[in-house]
Amino acid sequence: MTNQRPKRRKLIFFLSLSGILSVMIFFIEWVGSKESGSLALFADAGHIFTDVFAHIISLFALIIAAKKPNKKYPFGFHRFEVIAAFLNGLLLIVIALFILYESYIRYYGNADVEADTMLMYSLIGFGINMISAGLLVGVSKTSLNLKSAYLHVLSDLLGTLAVIFGALLIHFTGVKQIDSILSILLGLFILKTSYGIVKESIQILIEADTSDFDKEHLLEHIQVLQGIESVPKTTIRKLTSGVFSVEIQVSVKDNANRDKITFEIHKVLKEEFGVPFVSVEIVSASVLSKLETLSVRESEREFGHHGHEHGHSFDHTENKLKGHTHKH
Repeated sequence: MTNQRPKRRKLIFFLSLSGILSVMIFFIEWVGSKESGSLALFADAGHIFTDVFAHIISLFALIIAAKKPNKKYPFGFHRFEVIAAFLNGLLLIVIALFILYESYIRYYGNADVEADTMLMYSLIGFGINMISAGLLVGVSKTSLNLKSAYLHVLSDLLGTLAVIFGALLIHFTGVKQIDSILSILLGLFILKTSYGIVKESIQILIEADTSDFDKEHLLEHIQVLQGIESVPKTTIRKLTSGVFSVEIQVSVKDNANRDKITFEIHKVLKEEFGVPFVSVEIVSASVLSKLETLSVRESEREFGHHGHEHGHSFDHTENKLKGHTHKH
């Protein structure tokens, strides 16, 4: 644990510093868009805004990962990151639609764009972005979470580079519509990214089947264990980016060493696949066939009833109890 704390602190420091730089770039480009009249620079500032949220979410995930699950939150607090990402995605979709609308209006208007001012502010933003990318390039290899933040910074670099290129074109050609065309492209890019964030967040929250986890590779590891006949059910839940829970049902032979099989499955999932939450159900073939005949009774949750009631009738040598009803 003592070895992990300095490492986590280092990651938090680098990610926080990179996030502060992104906030600086956002304000610089936002001011630059006002002074130059460039909607493309404003659109790039909106793109940087996505990066700021990505840093906050990644930082939140790093801090929250240190908190242990409890009785109320058995899977920890990873879903809070997903909720934050979902709200972030919705906000960015609104920003992207605003940029596209403004781009359309300005394309047919007489927008005044100062190319030199636009170029100056975009170059400053690009320089700070390079420093931010340099901070994350090394630590991005340590986790999927940090790799995601690093990729956001790289996409920011490309966006700012496009603005620089646009400013140079306007400077040498005098065609102001280039700014509107460039802002449309950046708006579409933000819209595509935001849609992806919202879609993935919803899929995680409704616990849709995930393609991120190599289920086939897992089954290859498990099916070779001695005593296992089949793996009838595998349920994989994505809690957040790179964090999964796995519930697995295995059918075993009558003489199988159940404790050893349980231990080996836990070992494979935790040590080979990095899954922190593992649940294993071991059944015989005869019990498995009986389980398939069971049916789920009609739920009464819409009436606010979560207990059950049924009658028991049984005889004892000294007393009889018939029709006893209990609720809980």
